[in-house]
Amino acid sequence: MKQRIISLAIAATFLSVSAVAQVSDAQRASFRTFLEEFRKQNSILSFSVAVVKDDEIVLSESLGWQDHDAEEPTTADTSYLVASITKTFTAATLLAMEADGHISLDADFTTLSDWQSRCQWLARSGIIFGGGTLDNGTEVAPVKCDTPISLRQVLQHRVQGKPGSAFFYNPVVYGRLSNWVEENTERSWRDWMRHYVIEPAKLNNIAAGWRDHEGATALTNLAPPFRHAPEQSDNLAPSALPNPELNASSGIIASVRDLAHYSMALDRGEILSDTLREKMWTPPIDADGSPAPYAHGWFVQNFQGHRLVWHSGWWPDAYAGFLVKAPDDGWTLVALGNTDGIRTDINTLTGAEVEKNPLVAKFLETFVTAEVPDRH
Repeated sequence: MKQRIISLAIAATFLSVSAVAQVSDAQRASFRTFLEEFRKQNSILSFSVAVVKDDEIVLSESLGWQDHDAEEPTTADTSYLVASITKTFTAATLLAMEADGHISLDADFTTLSDWQSRCQWLARSGIIFGGGTLDNGTEVAPVKCDTPISLRQVLQHRVQGKPGSAFFYNPVVYGRLSNWVEENTERSWRDWMRHYVIEPAKLNNIAAGWRDHEGATALTNLAPPFRHAPEQSDNLAPSALPNPELNASSGIIASVRDLAHYSMALDRGEILSDTLREKMWTPPIDADGSPAPYAHGWFVQNFQGHRLVWHSGWWPDAYAGFLVKAPDDGWTLVALGNTDGIRTDINTLTGAEVEKNPLVAKFLETFVTAEVPDRH
């Protein structure tokens, strides 16, 4: 037994050294320099970034300040509302619930008790998720309030027009998945998410919404939000805290370090089996025979021969972030900020083009598509 323990320790040490060896000092320096400039150019007061290779954080940066008076520096513990990155937690929870027989993703989502009133409000709201025309002329079909829609179709954002026919990102409908679960299981959504994601991965410092007393560390380390304010000399002014309640679309509060550990736990199979994880990242096929840009709670795409699975988070005038994985290459980027400066114009309503974000593009260039540095 003693010999086995020693062997395991040696193996773990080897893996750690191997991961670090795949990142050169030049790569780290180049990326750090970019992050400093990116923070200034996009007026991000508190900016946290981590890069993971395989099962190790190989770069971690905590830049800026949590407050306007420069008295509370950003640290590795600084937490943020991660907004729609929460959808990835939802996907893992629902897939695990189905695997254990608690729900079926083919069940009718529209049996939700307030669906009719919610759907009719959405149709009259004037917001694009109820139907309309995008700036580029793309017609968005309305959600059909009298037509059954499955949980899976909501999870894959395929609810506009004929359910299941095409992808259109609809966070309003997606967010009601948690309400459906609570009505049909008589157990809180927070309990299910903790049971299937947070506790198996030992994510003790993550809060599932601001009412999560078990996530006190994340709540006490929350960086307050700021908006861009051209009238101010530094282009920043305090902003109202967005809705911090947990639902299927948003509500997770976490630091970059803890989101990195979440990503690594996914890779290790601590949250889902390898088979279920791949199912989560496998998109449906569109009518033209091509894979859809969204699977179960994750955007999916190919970039220069590298598979990417990712999600962005965005609270306008408050928070923004990215969780981007190149799972076949072992790379992950996590980035969060307490302004929405991280998010630049990328299409998330009808497609997946994460490489158009400058921060993500620099990550891909520096780590994912770069040649492995000479280890000698």
